[in-house]
Amino acid sequence: MQTTRLHDPVLENDWHAVYLASELKDKPVGVILLGERIALFRNSEGVHALQDLCVHRGAMLSEGWIKGESLVCPYHGWQYDSSGQCVCIPAQPKGERIPPRAKAVAYACEEKYGFIWVCIGEPSGPVPHLEYFANPEYRPLPCGPYHVKAAGTRVVENFTDFAHLMFVHQDLLGHPDYAELPPIEVHKEDGRIYIENIPIFQPVAHSGSDKKEGTTYVYRKEVYRPLSGWLSKTDPSNGQTLWILLTVAPVSADECKVFMMVSRNYGFDVPDENFIKFQDIVFDQDARVIETQKPELLPLDLQAELNHRVDIFSVAYRRWLKELGVVIGTV
Repeated sequence: MQTTRLHDPVLENDWHAVYLASELKDKPVGVILLGERIALFRNSEGVHALQDLCVHRGAMLSEGWIKGESLVCPYHGWQYDSSGQCVCIPAQPKGERIPPRAKAVAYACEEKYGFIWVCIGEPSGPVPHLEYFANPEYRPLPCGPYHVKAAGTRVVENFTDFAHLMFVHQDLLGHPDYAELPPIEVHKEDGRIYIENIPIFQPVAHSGSDKKEGTTYVYRKEVYRPLSGWLSKTDPSNGQTLWILLTVAPVSADECKVFMMVSRNYGFDVPDENFIKFQDIVFDQDARVIETQKPELLPLDLQAELNHRVDIFSVAYRRWLKELGVVIGTV
């Protein structure tokens, strides 16, 4: 698969979840982020990310193996440490100096929330701390990855939207008889946009709910990075709350990989698999529609598509992306 490195003044310097931490074990794996091939591997020091390219003859390092603390190229056995420095060339006489240029590009890499996060530029800050997904008391469950043939921006905008719940997720997260939305006010602060106190009736809101006839849940949604956000939905009658984290890794301008995490403060006797399966079903319903949208890239010109007053959060998201200078996934 031919890939082209994409450049974006914002997304290159962001952290992106690219792999499930539980799946990165004793073998390297290859992923693609913004068109860049990346080799992930784990050693006793933690998780690491190198450009998936041996400087010698261009072989993919992710097709190699781990030896001690090093990643071994499958072509000529060159060994790279976690900083990308080549520490062994088997064909070279022992004791001979390894050329300084024998080095792979290393990227910032961190394990958090059950995901492997990578930044291929200069990190604008640390991976944000989100208490509901970091605290084991809330039983955080990684979900995905979901591969979507659409721009990551389209996925996040879908996340900001309420009006689709009654149709895309009919009889699950919404019902056409309850399609009318209340007035919505968008709050904008440094580094995030959010809405809160939005009541939405849902026939079947989540696993473990004791409301057989459905109930009205109160939502809060926040987008804290161009391709990352989270929501909470609370049953005001008993305080039962579900938190959902969404983070999107742009593979290319019009393809992405989506990771989600679900946390809760109730239903600990319900199997975790039930919550993951529910999220799988819901996101599959979203993806089926998102992949049909035209244009594939998200229009930042507010005259390009017809916006309605109920789209206020989506419009705020588009304006925010334009202010930030996000290029990839937009038109």
